Amino acid sequence: MHRVSLRTSFLTFATLGVSVFQAFGQQATIVGTATDPSGGAVPNVSITITNSQTNQVTRVATNTEGQYLAPGLQIGHYGVRAEIAGFKKAERTDVVLAVGDRTRVDFRLEIGTAQESISVEATPVAVQSESGEISDVITGAQVSQLSTNGRSIYSLAILTAGASSNMADFQSATPVGGDSTVSFNGLRSSHNIYLIDGGENLDRGGAGGISVMPSVDAIAEFRQLTSNYSAEYGLSSAGTMTMVFKSGTKQFHASGWEFVRNEDLDANTYFRNAAGVANPLNRLNTYGFNVEGPVFIPKLYNVKKEKTFFFYNMEWRKAVTGGALNTTVPLTSQYGGNMGSTAIHVPNANQLSAAQIARFNAAGLAPGQAFPNNVIPTSLLDPNAQLLLKTGIFPGPTSGNKFVGGNNAPTNVREELFRIDHHFTDKFWLFGHWVDESIMSAYGTSMWSGDNVPTASNTFGNPSYSGVIHATYTISPTLLNETSFNYNGNRIAILPQGVIARPPGLNIPRLFSGPNDLDRIPGINLSGATGTNYTLNWMPWNNKADDYQIRDDFSWTKGAHQLKFGGSWALYKKIQDLFANTEGGFTFNGQYTGNDFADFLLGYSSQYQEAGVKDSGKWNNQSWALYAQDNWKVSRKLTLNLGLRWDGIPHTYEANNRQSNFYPSLYDLSKRAVLTADGSTISPSSPGLGGSPNDVLKGYQFYLNGIGIAGQNGTPAGLVKNYWGAIAPRVGFAYDPVGNGKTVIRGGFGVMYERIQGNDVYNAGPNVPFSAQVTFNNVSLSNPNVSLLSGQTLVAPITIADITGLAYSDYKSPASYQFSFGVQQELGKGSVVSVSYVGNTNRHQNDYRETNLPAPSQLAGLINGTAVYNSVVPYAGFHSIRLSENAINSHYNSLQINYHGRINNSLSLQGAYTLSKSFDPVAQGGNAQDLQNVSNPYDRSYDNGPSPLDRRHIGLINFIYQIPAFNGKNTSRLMKSTLGGWELSGIGTIETGFPLNINLGGSQGSNGLANATNRPNVNGTVDTPHTINAWFGASAFSLPALGAWGNFPRGSVYGPGRHNWNLSLFKSFVFSEARNSRLEFRAETFNTFNHTQFQNVSSTFTASDFGHVTSTYNPRNIQLGVKLMF
Repeated sequence: MHRVSLRTSFLTFATLGVSVFQAFGQQATIVGTATDPSGGAVPNVSITITNSQTNQVTRVATNTEGQYLAPGLQIGHYGVRAEIAGFKKAERTDVVLAVGDRTRVDFRLEIGTAQESISVEATPVAVQSESGEISDVITGAQVSQLSTNGRSIYSLAILTAGASSNMADFQSATPVGGDSTVSFNGLRSSHNIYLIDGGENLDRGGAGGISVMPSVDAIAEFRQLTSNYSAEYGLSSAGTMTMVFKSGTKQFHASGWEFVRNEDLDANTYFRNAAGVANPLNRLNTYGFNVEGPVFIPKLYNVKKEKTFFFYNMEWRKAVTGGALNTTVPLTSQYGGNMGSTAIHVPNANQLSAAQIARFNAAGLAPGQAFPNNVIPTSLLDPNAQLLLKTGIFPGPTSGNKFVGGNNAPTNVREELFRIDHHFTDKFWLFGHWVDESIMSAYGTSMWSGDNVPTASNTFGNPSYSGVIHATYTISPTLLNETSFNYNGNRIAILPQGVIARPPGLNIPRLFSGPNDLDRIPGINLSGATGTNYTLNWMPWNNKADDYQIRDDFSWTKGAHQLKFGGSWALYKKIQDLFANTEGGFTFNGQYTGNDFADFLLGYSSQYQEAGVKDSGKWNNQSWALYAQDNWKVSRKLTLNLGLRWDGIPHTYEANNRQSNFYPSLYDLSKRAVLTADGSTISPSSPGLGGSPNDVLKGYQFYLNGIGIAGQNGTPAGLVKNYWGAIAPRVGFAYDPVGNGKTVIRGGFGVMYERIQGNDVYNAGPNVPFSAQVTFNNVSLSNPNVSLLSGQTLVAPITIADITGLAYSDYKSPASYQFSFGVQQELGKGSVVSVSYVGNTNRHQNDYRETNLPAPSQLAGLINGTAVYNSVVPYAGFHSIRLSENAINSHYNSLQINYHGRINNSLSLQGAYTLSKSFDPVAQGGNAQDLQNVSNPYDRSYDNGPSPLDRRHIGLINFIYQIPAFNGKNTSRLMKSTLGGWELSGIGTIETGFPLNINLGGSQGSNGLANATNRPNVNGTVDTPHTINAWFGASAFSLPALGAWGNFPRGSVYGPGRHNWNLSLFKSFVFSEARNSRLEFRAETFNTFNHTQFQNVSSTFTASDFGHVTSTYNPRNIQLGVKLMF
């Protein structure tokens, strides 16, 4: 695969972006007031703000109200100095700015001379007196010193009140494999957005996941914005995670690291121990380095090391997850037709044409008789089947009739990251980053296809990129402009490998006339007793996504008003293959001989399927935003945050109008489809037929009654009407009733609109008439278009299509109305506790609902087979019509308590507790995402119940403790290195379980419908002692009547809770304290005490283990690491 070099990419990117464009939310602001001893405002005070790590200086002055504003500051450590004639110079040292901070630094000036000064050290943790937003910061220390299983940023995102997650314990080394199922304040996980240095880092087709998985060692810190945030943020209605990369300083620093995971260090799970099964392979080796510092040439450029700084990070991640194959395969001794002890018979006369029967008669065999000695005569063996066997589509057995072997999945990641900061003057500076992430995984069998043999496999390539160019210009002491150009994108290439090319002489014709560029072996599925499936299905598959964003923002101080306003434009372009198997696939089920492999040897297939075209959609999405924010300092005690935002978020569309949708208003009853006698296909004489614009599909007929094609006859390009009314007010306040900065009452209300990601449109790509799949039953391997029964050439039937589309009439942008009220209290220097009520109510949330519904009275007949589905639906000519709707309402209420403390400079402590109730119909499973099917499409209220991630109680704690023993100032370096330098850190979680999705299963599982889920009846109490074999009272459930909907309320039984500790111990050997040079050894444990924590419960009524616990969270895992810093 072609790779773009880091140097070329960054230089090209800088050329495009340097003249125009900001990122937002990655910087910080200092505000404050200067007063005299009597409390009166002092105007024209010179405020000098100096970054202690780079010596960069920002100068502003107080206005007539005595107030000042310094926006656009990088995160880091600062000194703030206030000077004016007639007063002593005042200075505040070690002011720490985190990402997105709005920090107040006030000065009460004392009468004196400028030569006199007063210096005060800033409080390490302070109340938030400038904003009513609900947010939290994961500091640089937490990022580097809190261990995460798999070294993933996702695991840190949940360390705040209001976060509920069902993420896997061990996180993949890749963004596609990472688990992003975290819900903030009850909102769906697919509504989160991730930012790096202010630019989006979001895979819009990946259900809310990120494009680039940045190295933990490259992240300076990040902030989670979860409710009532400023109007500058938008395009998502749930959590906004804004990360900041590290940047260079005036001193050179470097570090290198290596972390190792191995299954030999891990404990085994409860169930594997019980079964006597060893741990599977689970290895991760992460190593890399970074270097930072000033860019300078002695005596020539940047001599003072105050202009240009760089940060470079390189990391490799090599992971192997274990798997095993235990597949029944044909015996090689049977390839020639000798089935040994396996009884087989000649096909029956009513299964074959006269010509086929004559072949058996010529071999001395009569229909229905047993093959003598279970041997198929050589003359009857299909030559193409023999050629495929010689090619090696099936592996030979390793023991008996079993192939037993490894199915390991190695993954290799190489990530290169570069950030540069350049200060042209004190008023104009620029920074940018570029990330190039190369990912390659290999699979032992072909993924997502049902393949179970190693002869068909694939690789998965996923290079990803992120770039930002951001400029800040101070126009005047009261006006600042920020502009940016941001980019993120990825590529996915799923490429088949193994035994895939058609061997010379293979003569299996394709049904469609298009070119066979892939020249690949068709799928062979032995679906009977053998159960061997060789298939590559839709491979290869490619995806290309590019996201471009432009922003411009102004910050302006006017009296008591601190204003910020701006706008943005974004263009998202995605080229994605449709899933289509143009090479075809045969199924052999044993219906002819009594054995699936014997059927294959004869070439007698029960079914053949082939797609007509493997096409790609070229989808585009644009969005615009305008906002204005006024942080109004009404008085010294009260600050109001007043904002208004407009999001222009039209729907995603296909660039060539290559998509269609079903519209009930276009369905003409006079053109109702005429079906064939068995109701399985459409009669060629039916009205409402039409062709396809695709040349490969010309000559094929499609039923198009009710179908609207994008861009034709008034059908919108995005298939639905665009919604332009996304006006989002934001109001917040912070009130200090005493005026001492120790107690703040905070609250707010805000409206957030969700930019729909696009999967609703991508899923509509295969709709008629742009794709076609032909299914022929009872055909031969060598002639899949000829009937074995009649001997006649088959004509492709007019298929009764399934439609996945969008509901035209109800597609407003999802909106979240968020509100909060609470109190922050300083408990002492460095300790703050917050107690808040946080809630939201949400409108126009997404679901999928089946629309082609028969009358409820037909359901019993559909289940027992006395009714034919296609004959009783209202929109005859279509089977399932599943439409995406934005029609669901949800809500969330919670009590949230947060504690942040820094104690004795050795202990950092953070705790969070959430008591909450989240209500979200439809969203099923454990992921809380969009595009979930309504269970009962006749009645949405059937799904009323809690969100899938509704955990009633969640307690979180994390700490970093630098053990003070042998670490004092008077301790020698030798003693510190040998006996001191110990650090303990940890993350503790105590939480209740989330609701179980109990369903019916079996023949009544969908109540006879497409895309529906029935539940059992409940006749008594289901609460039990929660044992491993009876988590709930399974005996209280029963089958509902045929065609009836079960009465069990969704989500009324909750699964197991959790109590987990991840503790780590570090030992540092210090070489130089002045230069922070040290060698650090790390022992990181996850589920430290190896406490068995039950996870999933069998929740399908018809399953034999209904009500049993079926899995646990991970047992104790150990990761070892070493870091060298200097």
